[in-house]
This record gives sequence, C-alpha cells and structure tokens, in this order.
Amino acid sequence: MSREVILYTRRQCGLCDETAAALRALSRDLRFTILEVDIDRDPALLERYNDIVPVVAVGERVIAQAPVDEGALRELLGEALG
Repeated sequence: MSREVILYTRRQCGLCDETAAALRALSRDLRFTILEVDIDRDPALLERYNDIVPVVAVGERVIAQAPVDEGALRELLGEALG
C-alpha cells in the first residue's frame, strides 16, 4: 500500500497552508510522504476540487476536504494508510 498522501491545494489558501502544516507534523509519526498538487495547474482538478480545497487523499480515496478537522485527520490517515 502506498505511503503517499496527496494534498490538493492552491496558492494563497490559508486553509491549505494549515492543512499542509498539520500533514507535515503527522507525517513524522505516521511515516508517510506528502505530494502537494496545485489544482490551478490542471483544468480537470480545478473543476473537481475548486470549491473544496484543501483536499487530502490517499490514492484515489479522498479522506478529508475543507474545512479539514485536524483532530480527525490523524485517525482518518491511520485508517487509510493501514
């Protein structure tokens, strides 16, 4: 199973910055890598996630979207990463 967590984000997004910081902190304990993807660079991603960034996904499975509950994020990631 992949240990990569995808953060769909965009520039100048305060919620995205907060979620990225939370993921960086959790990555040390849960041992995963973070791939940040700017949705504004891909028309399909922009259409899909425009109104709900930040979006956190493991593989194709979205596990959190704006507003991201940082308290629940650890549990959701633990389940998704197995």
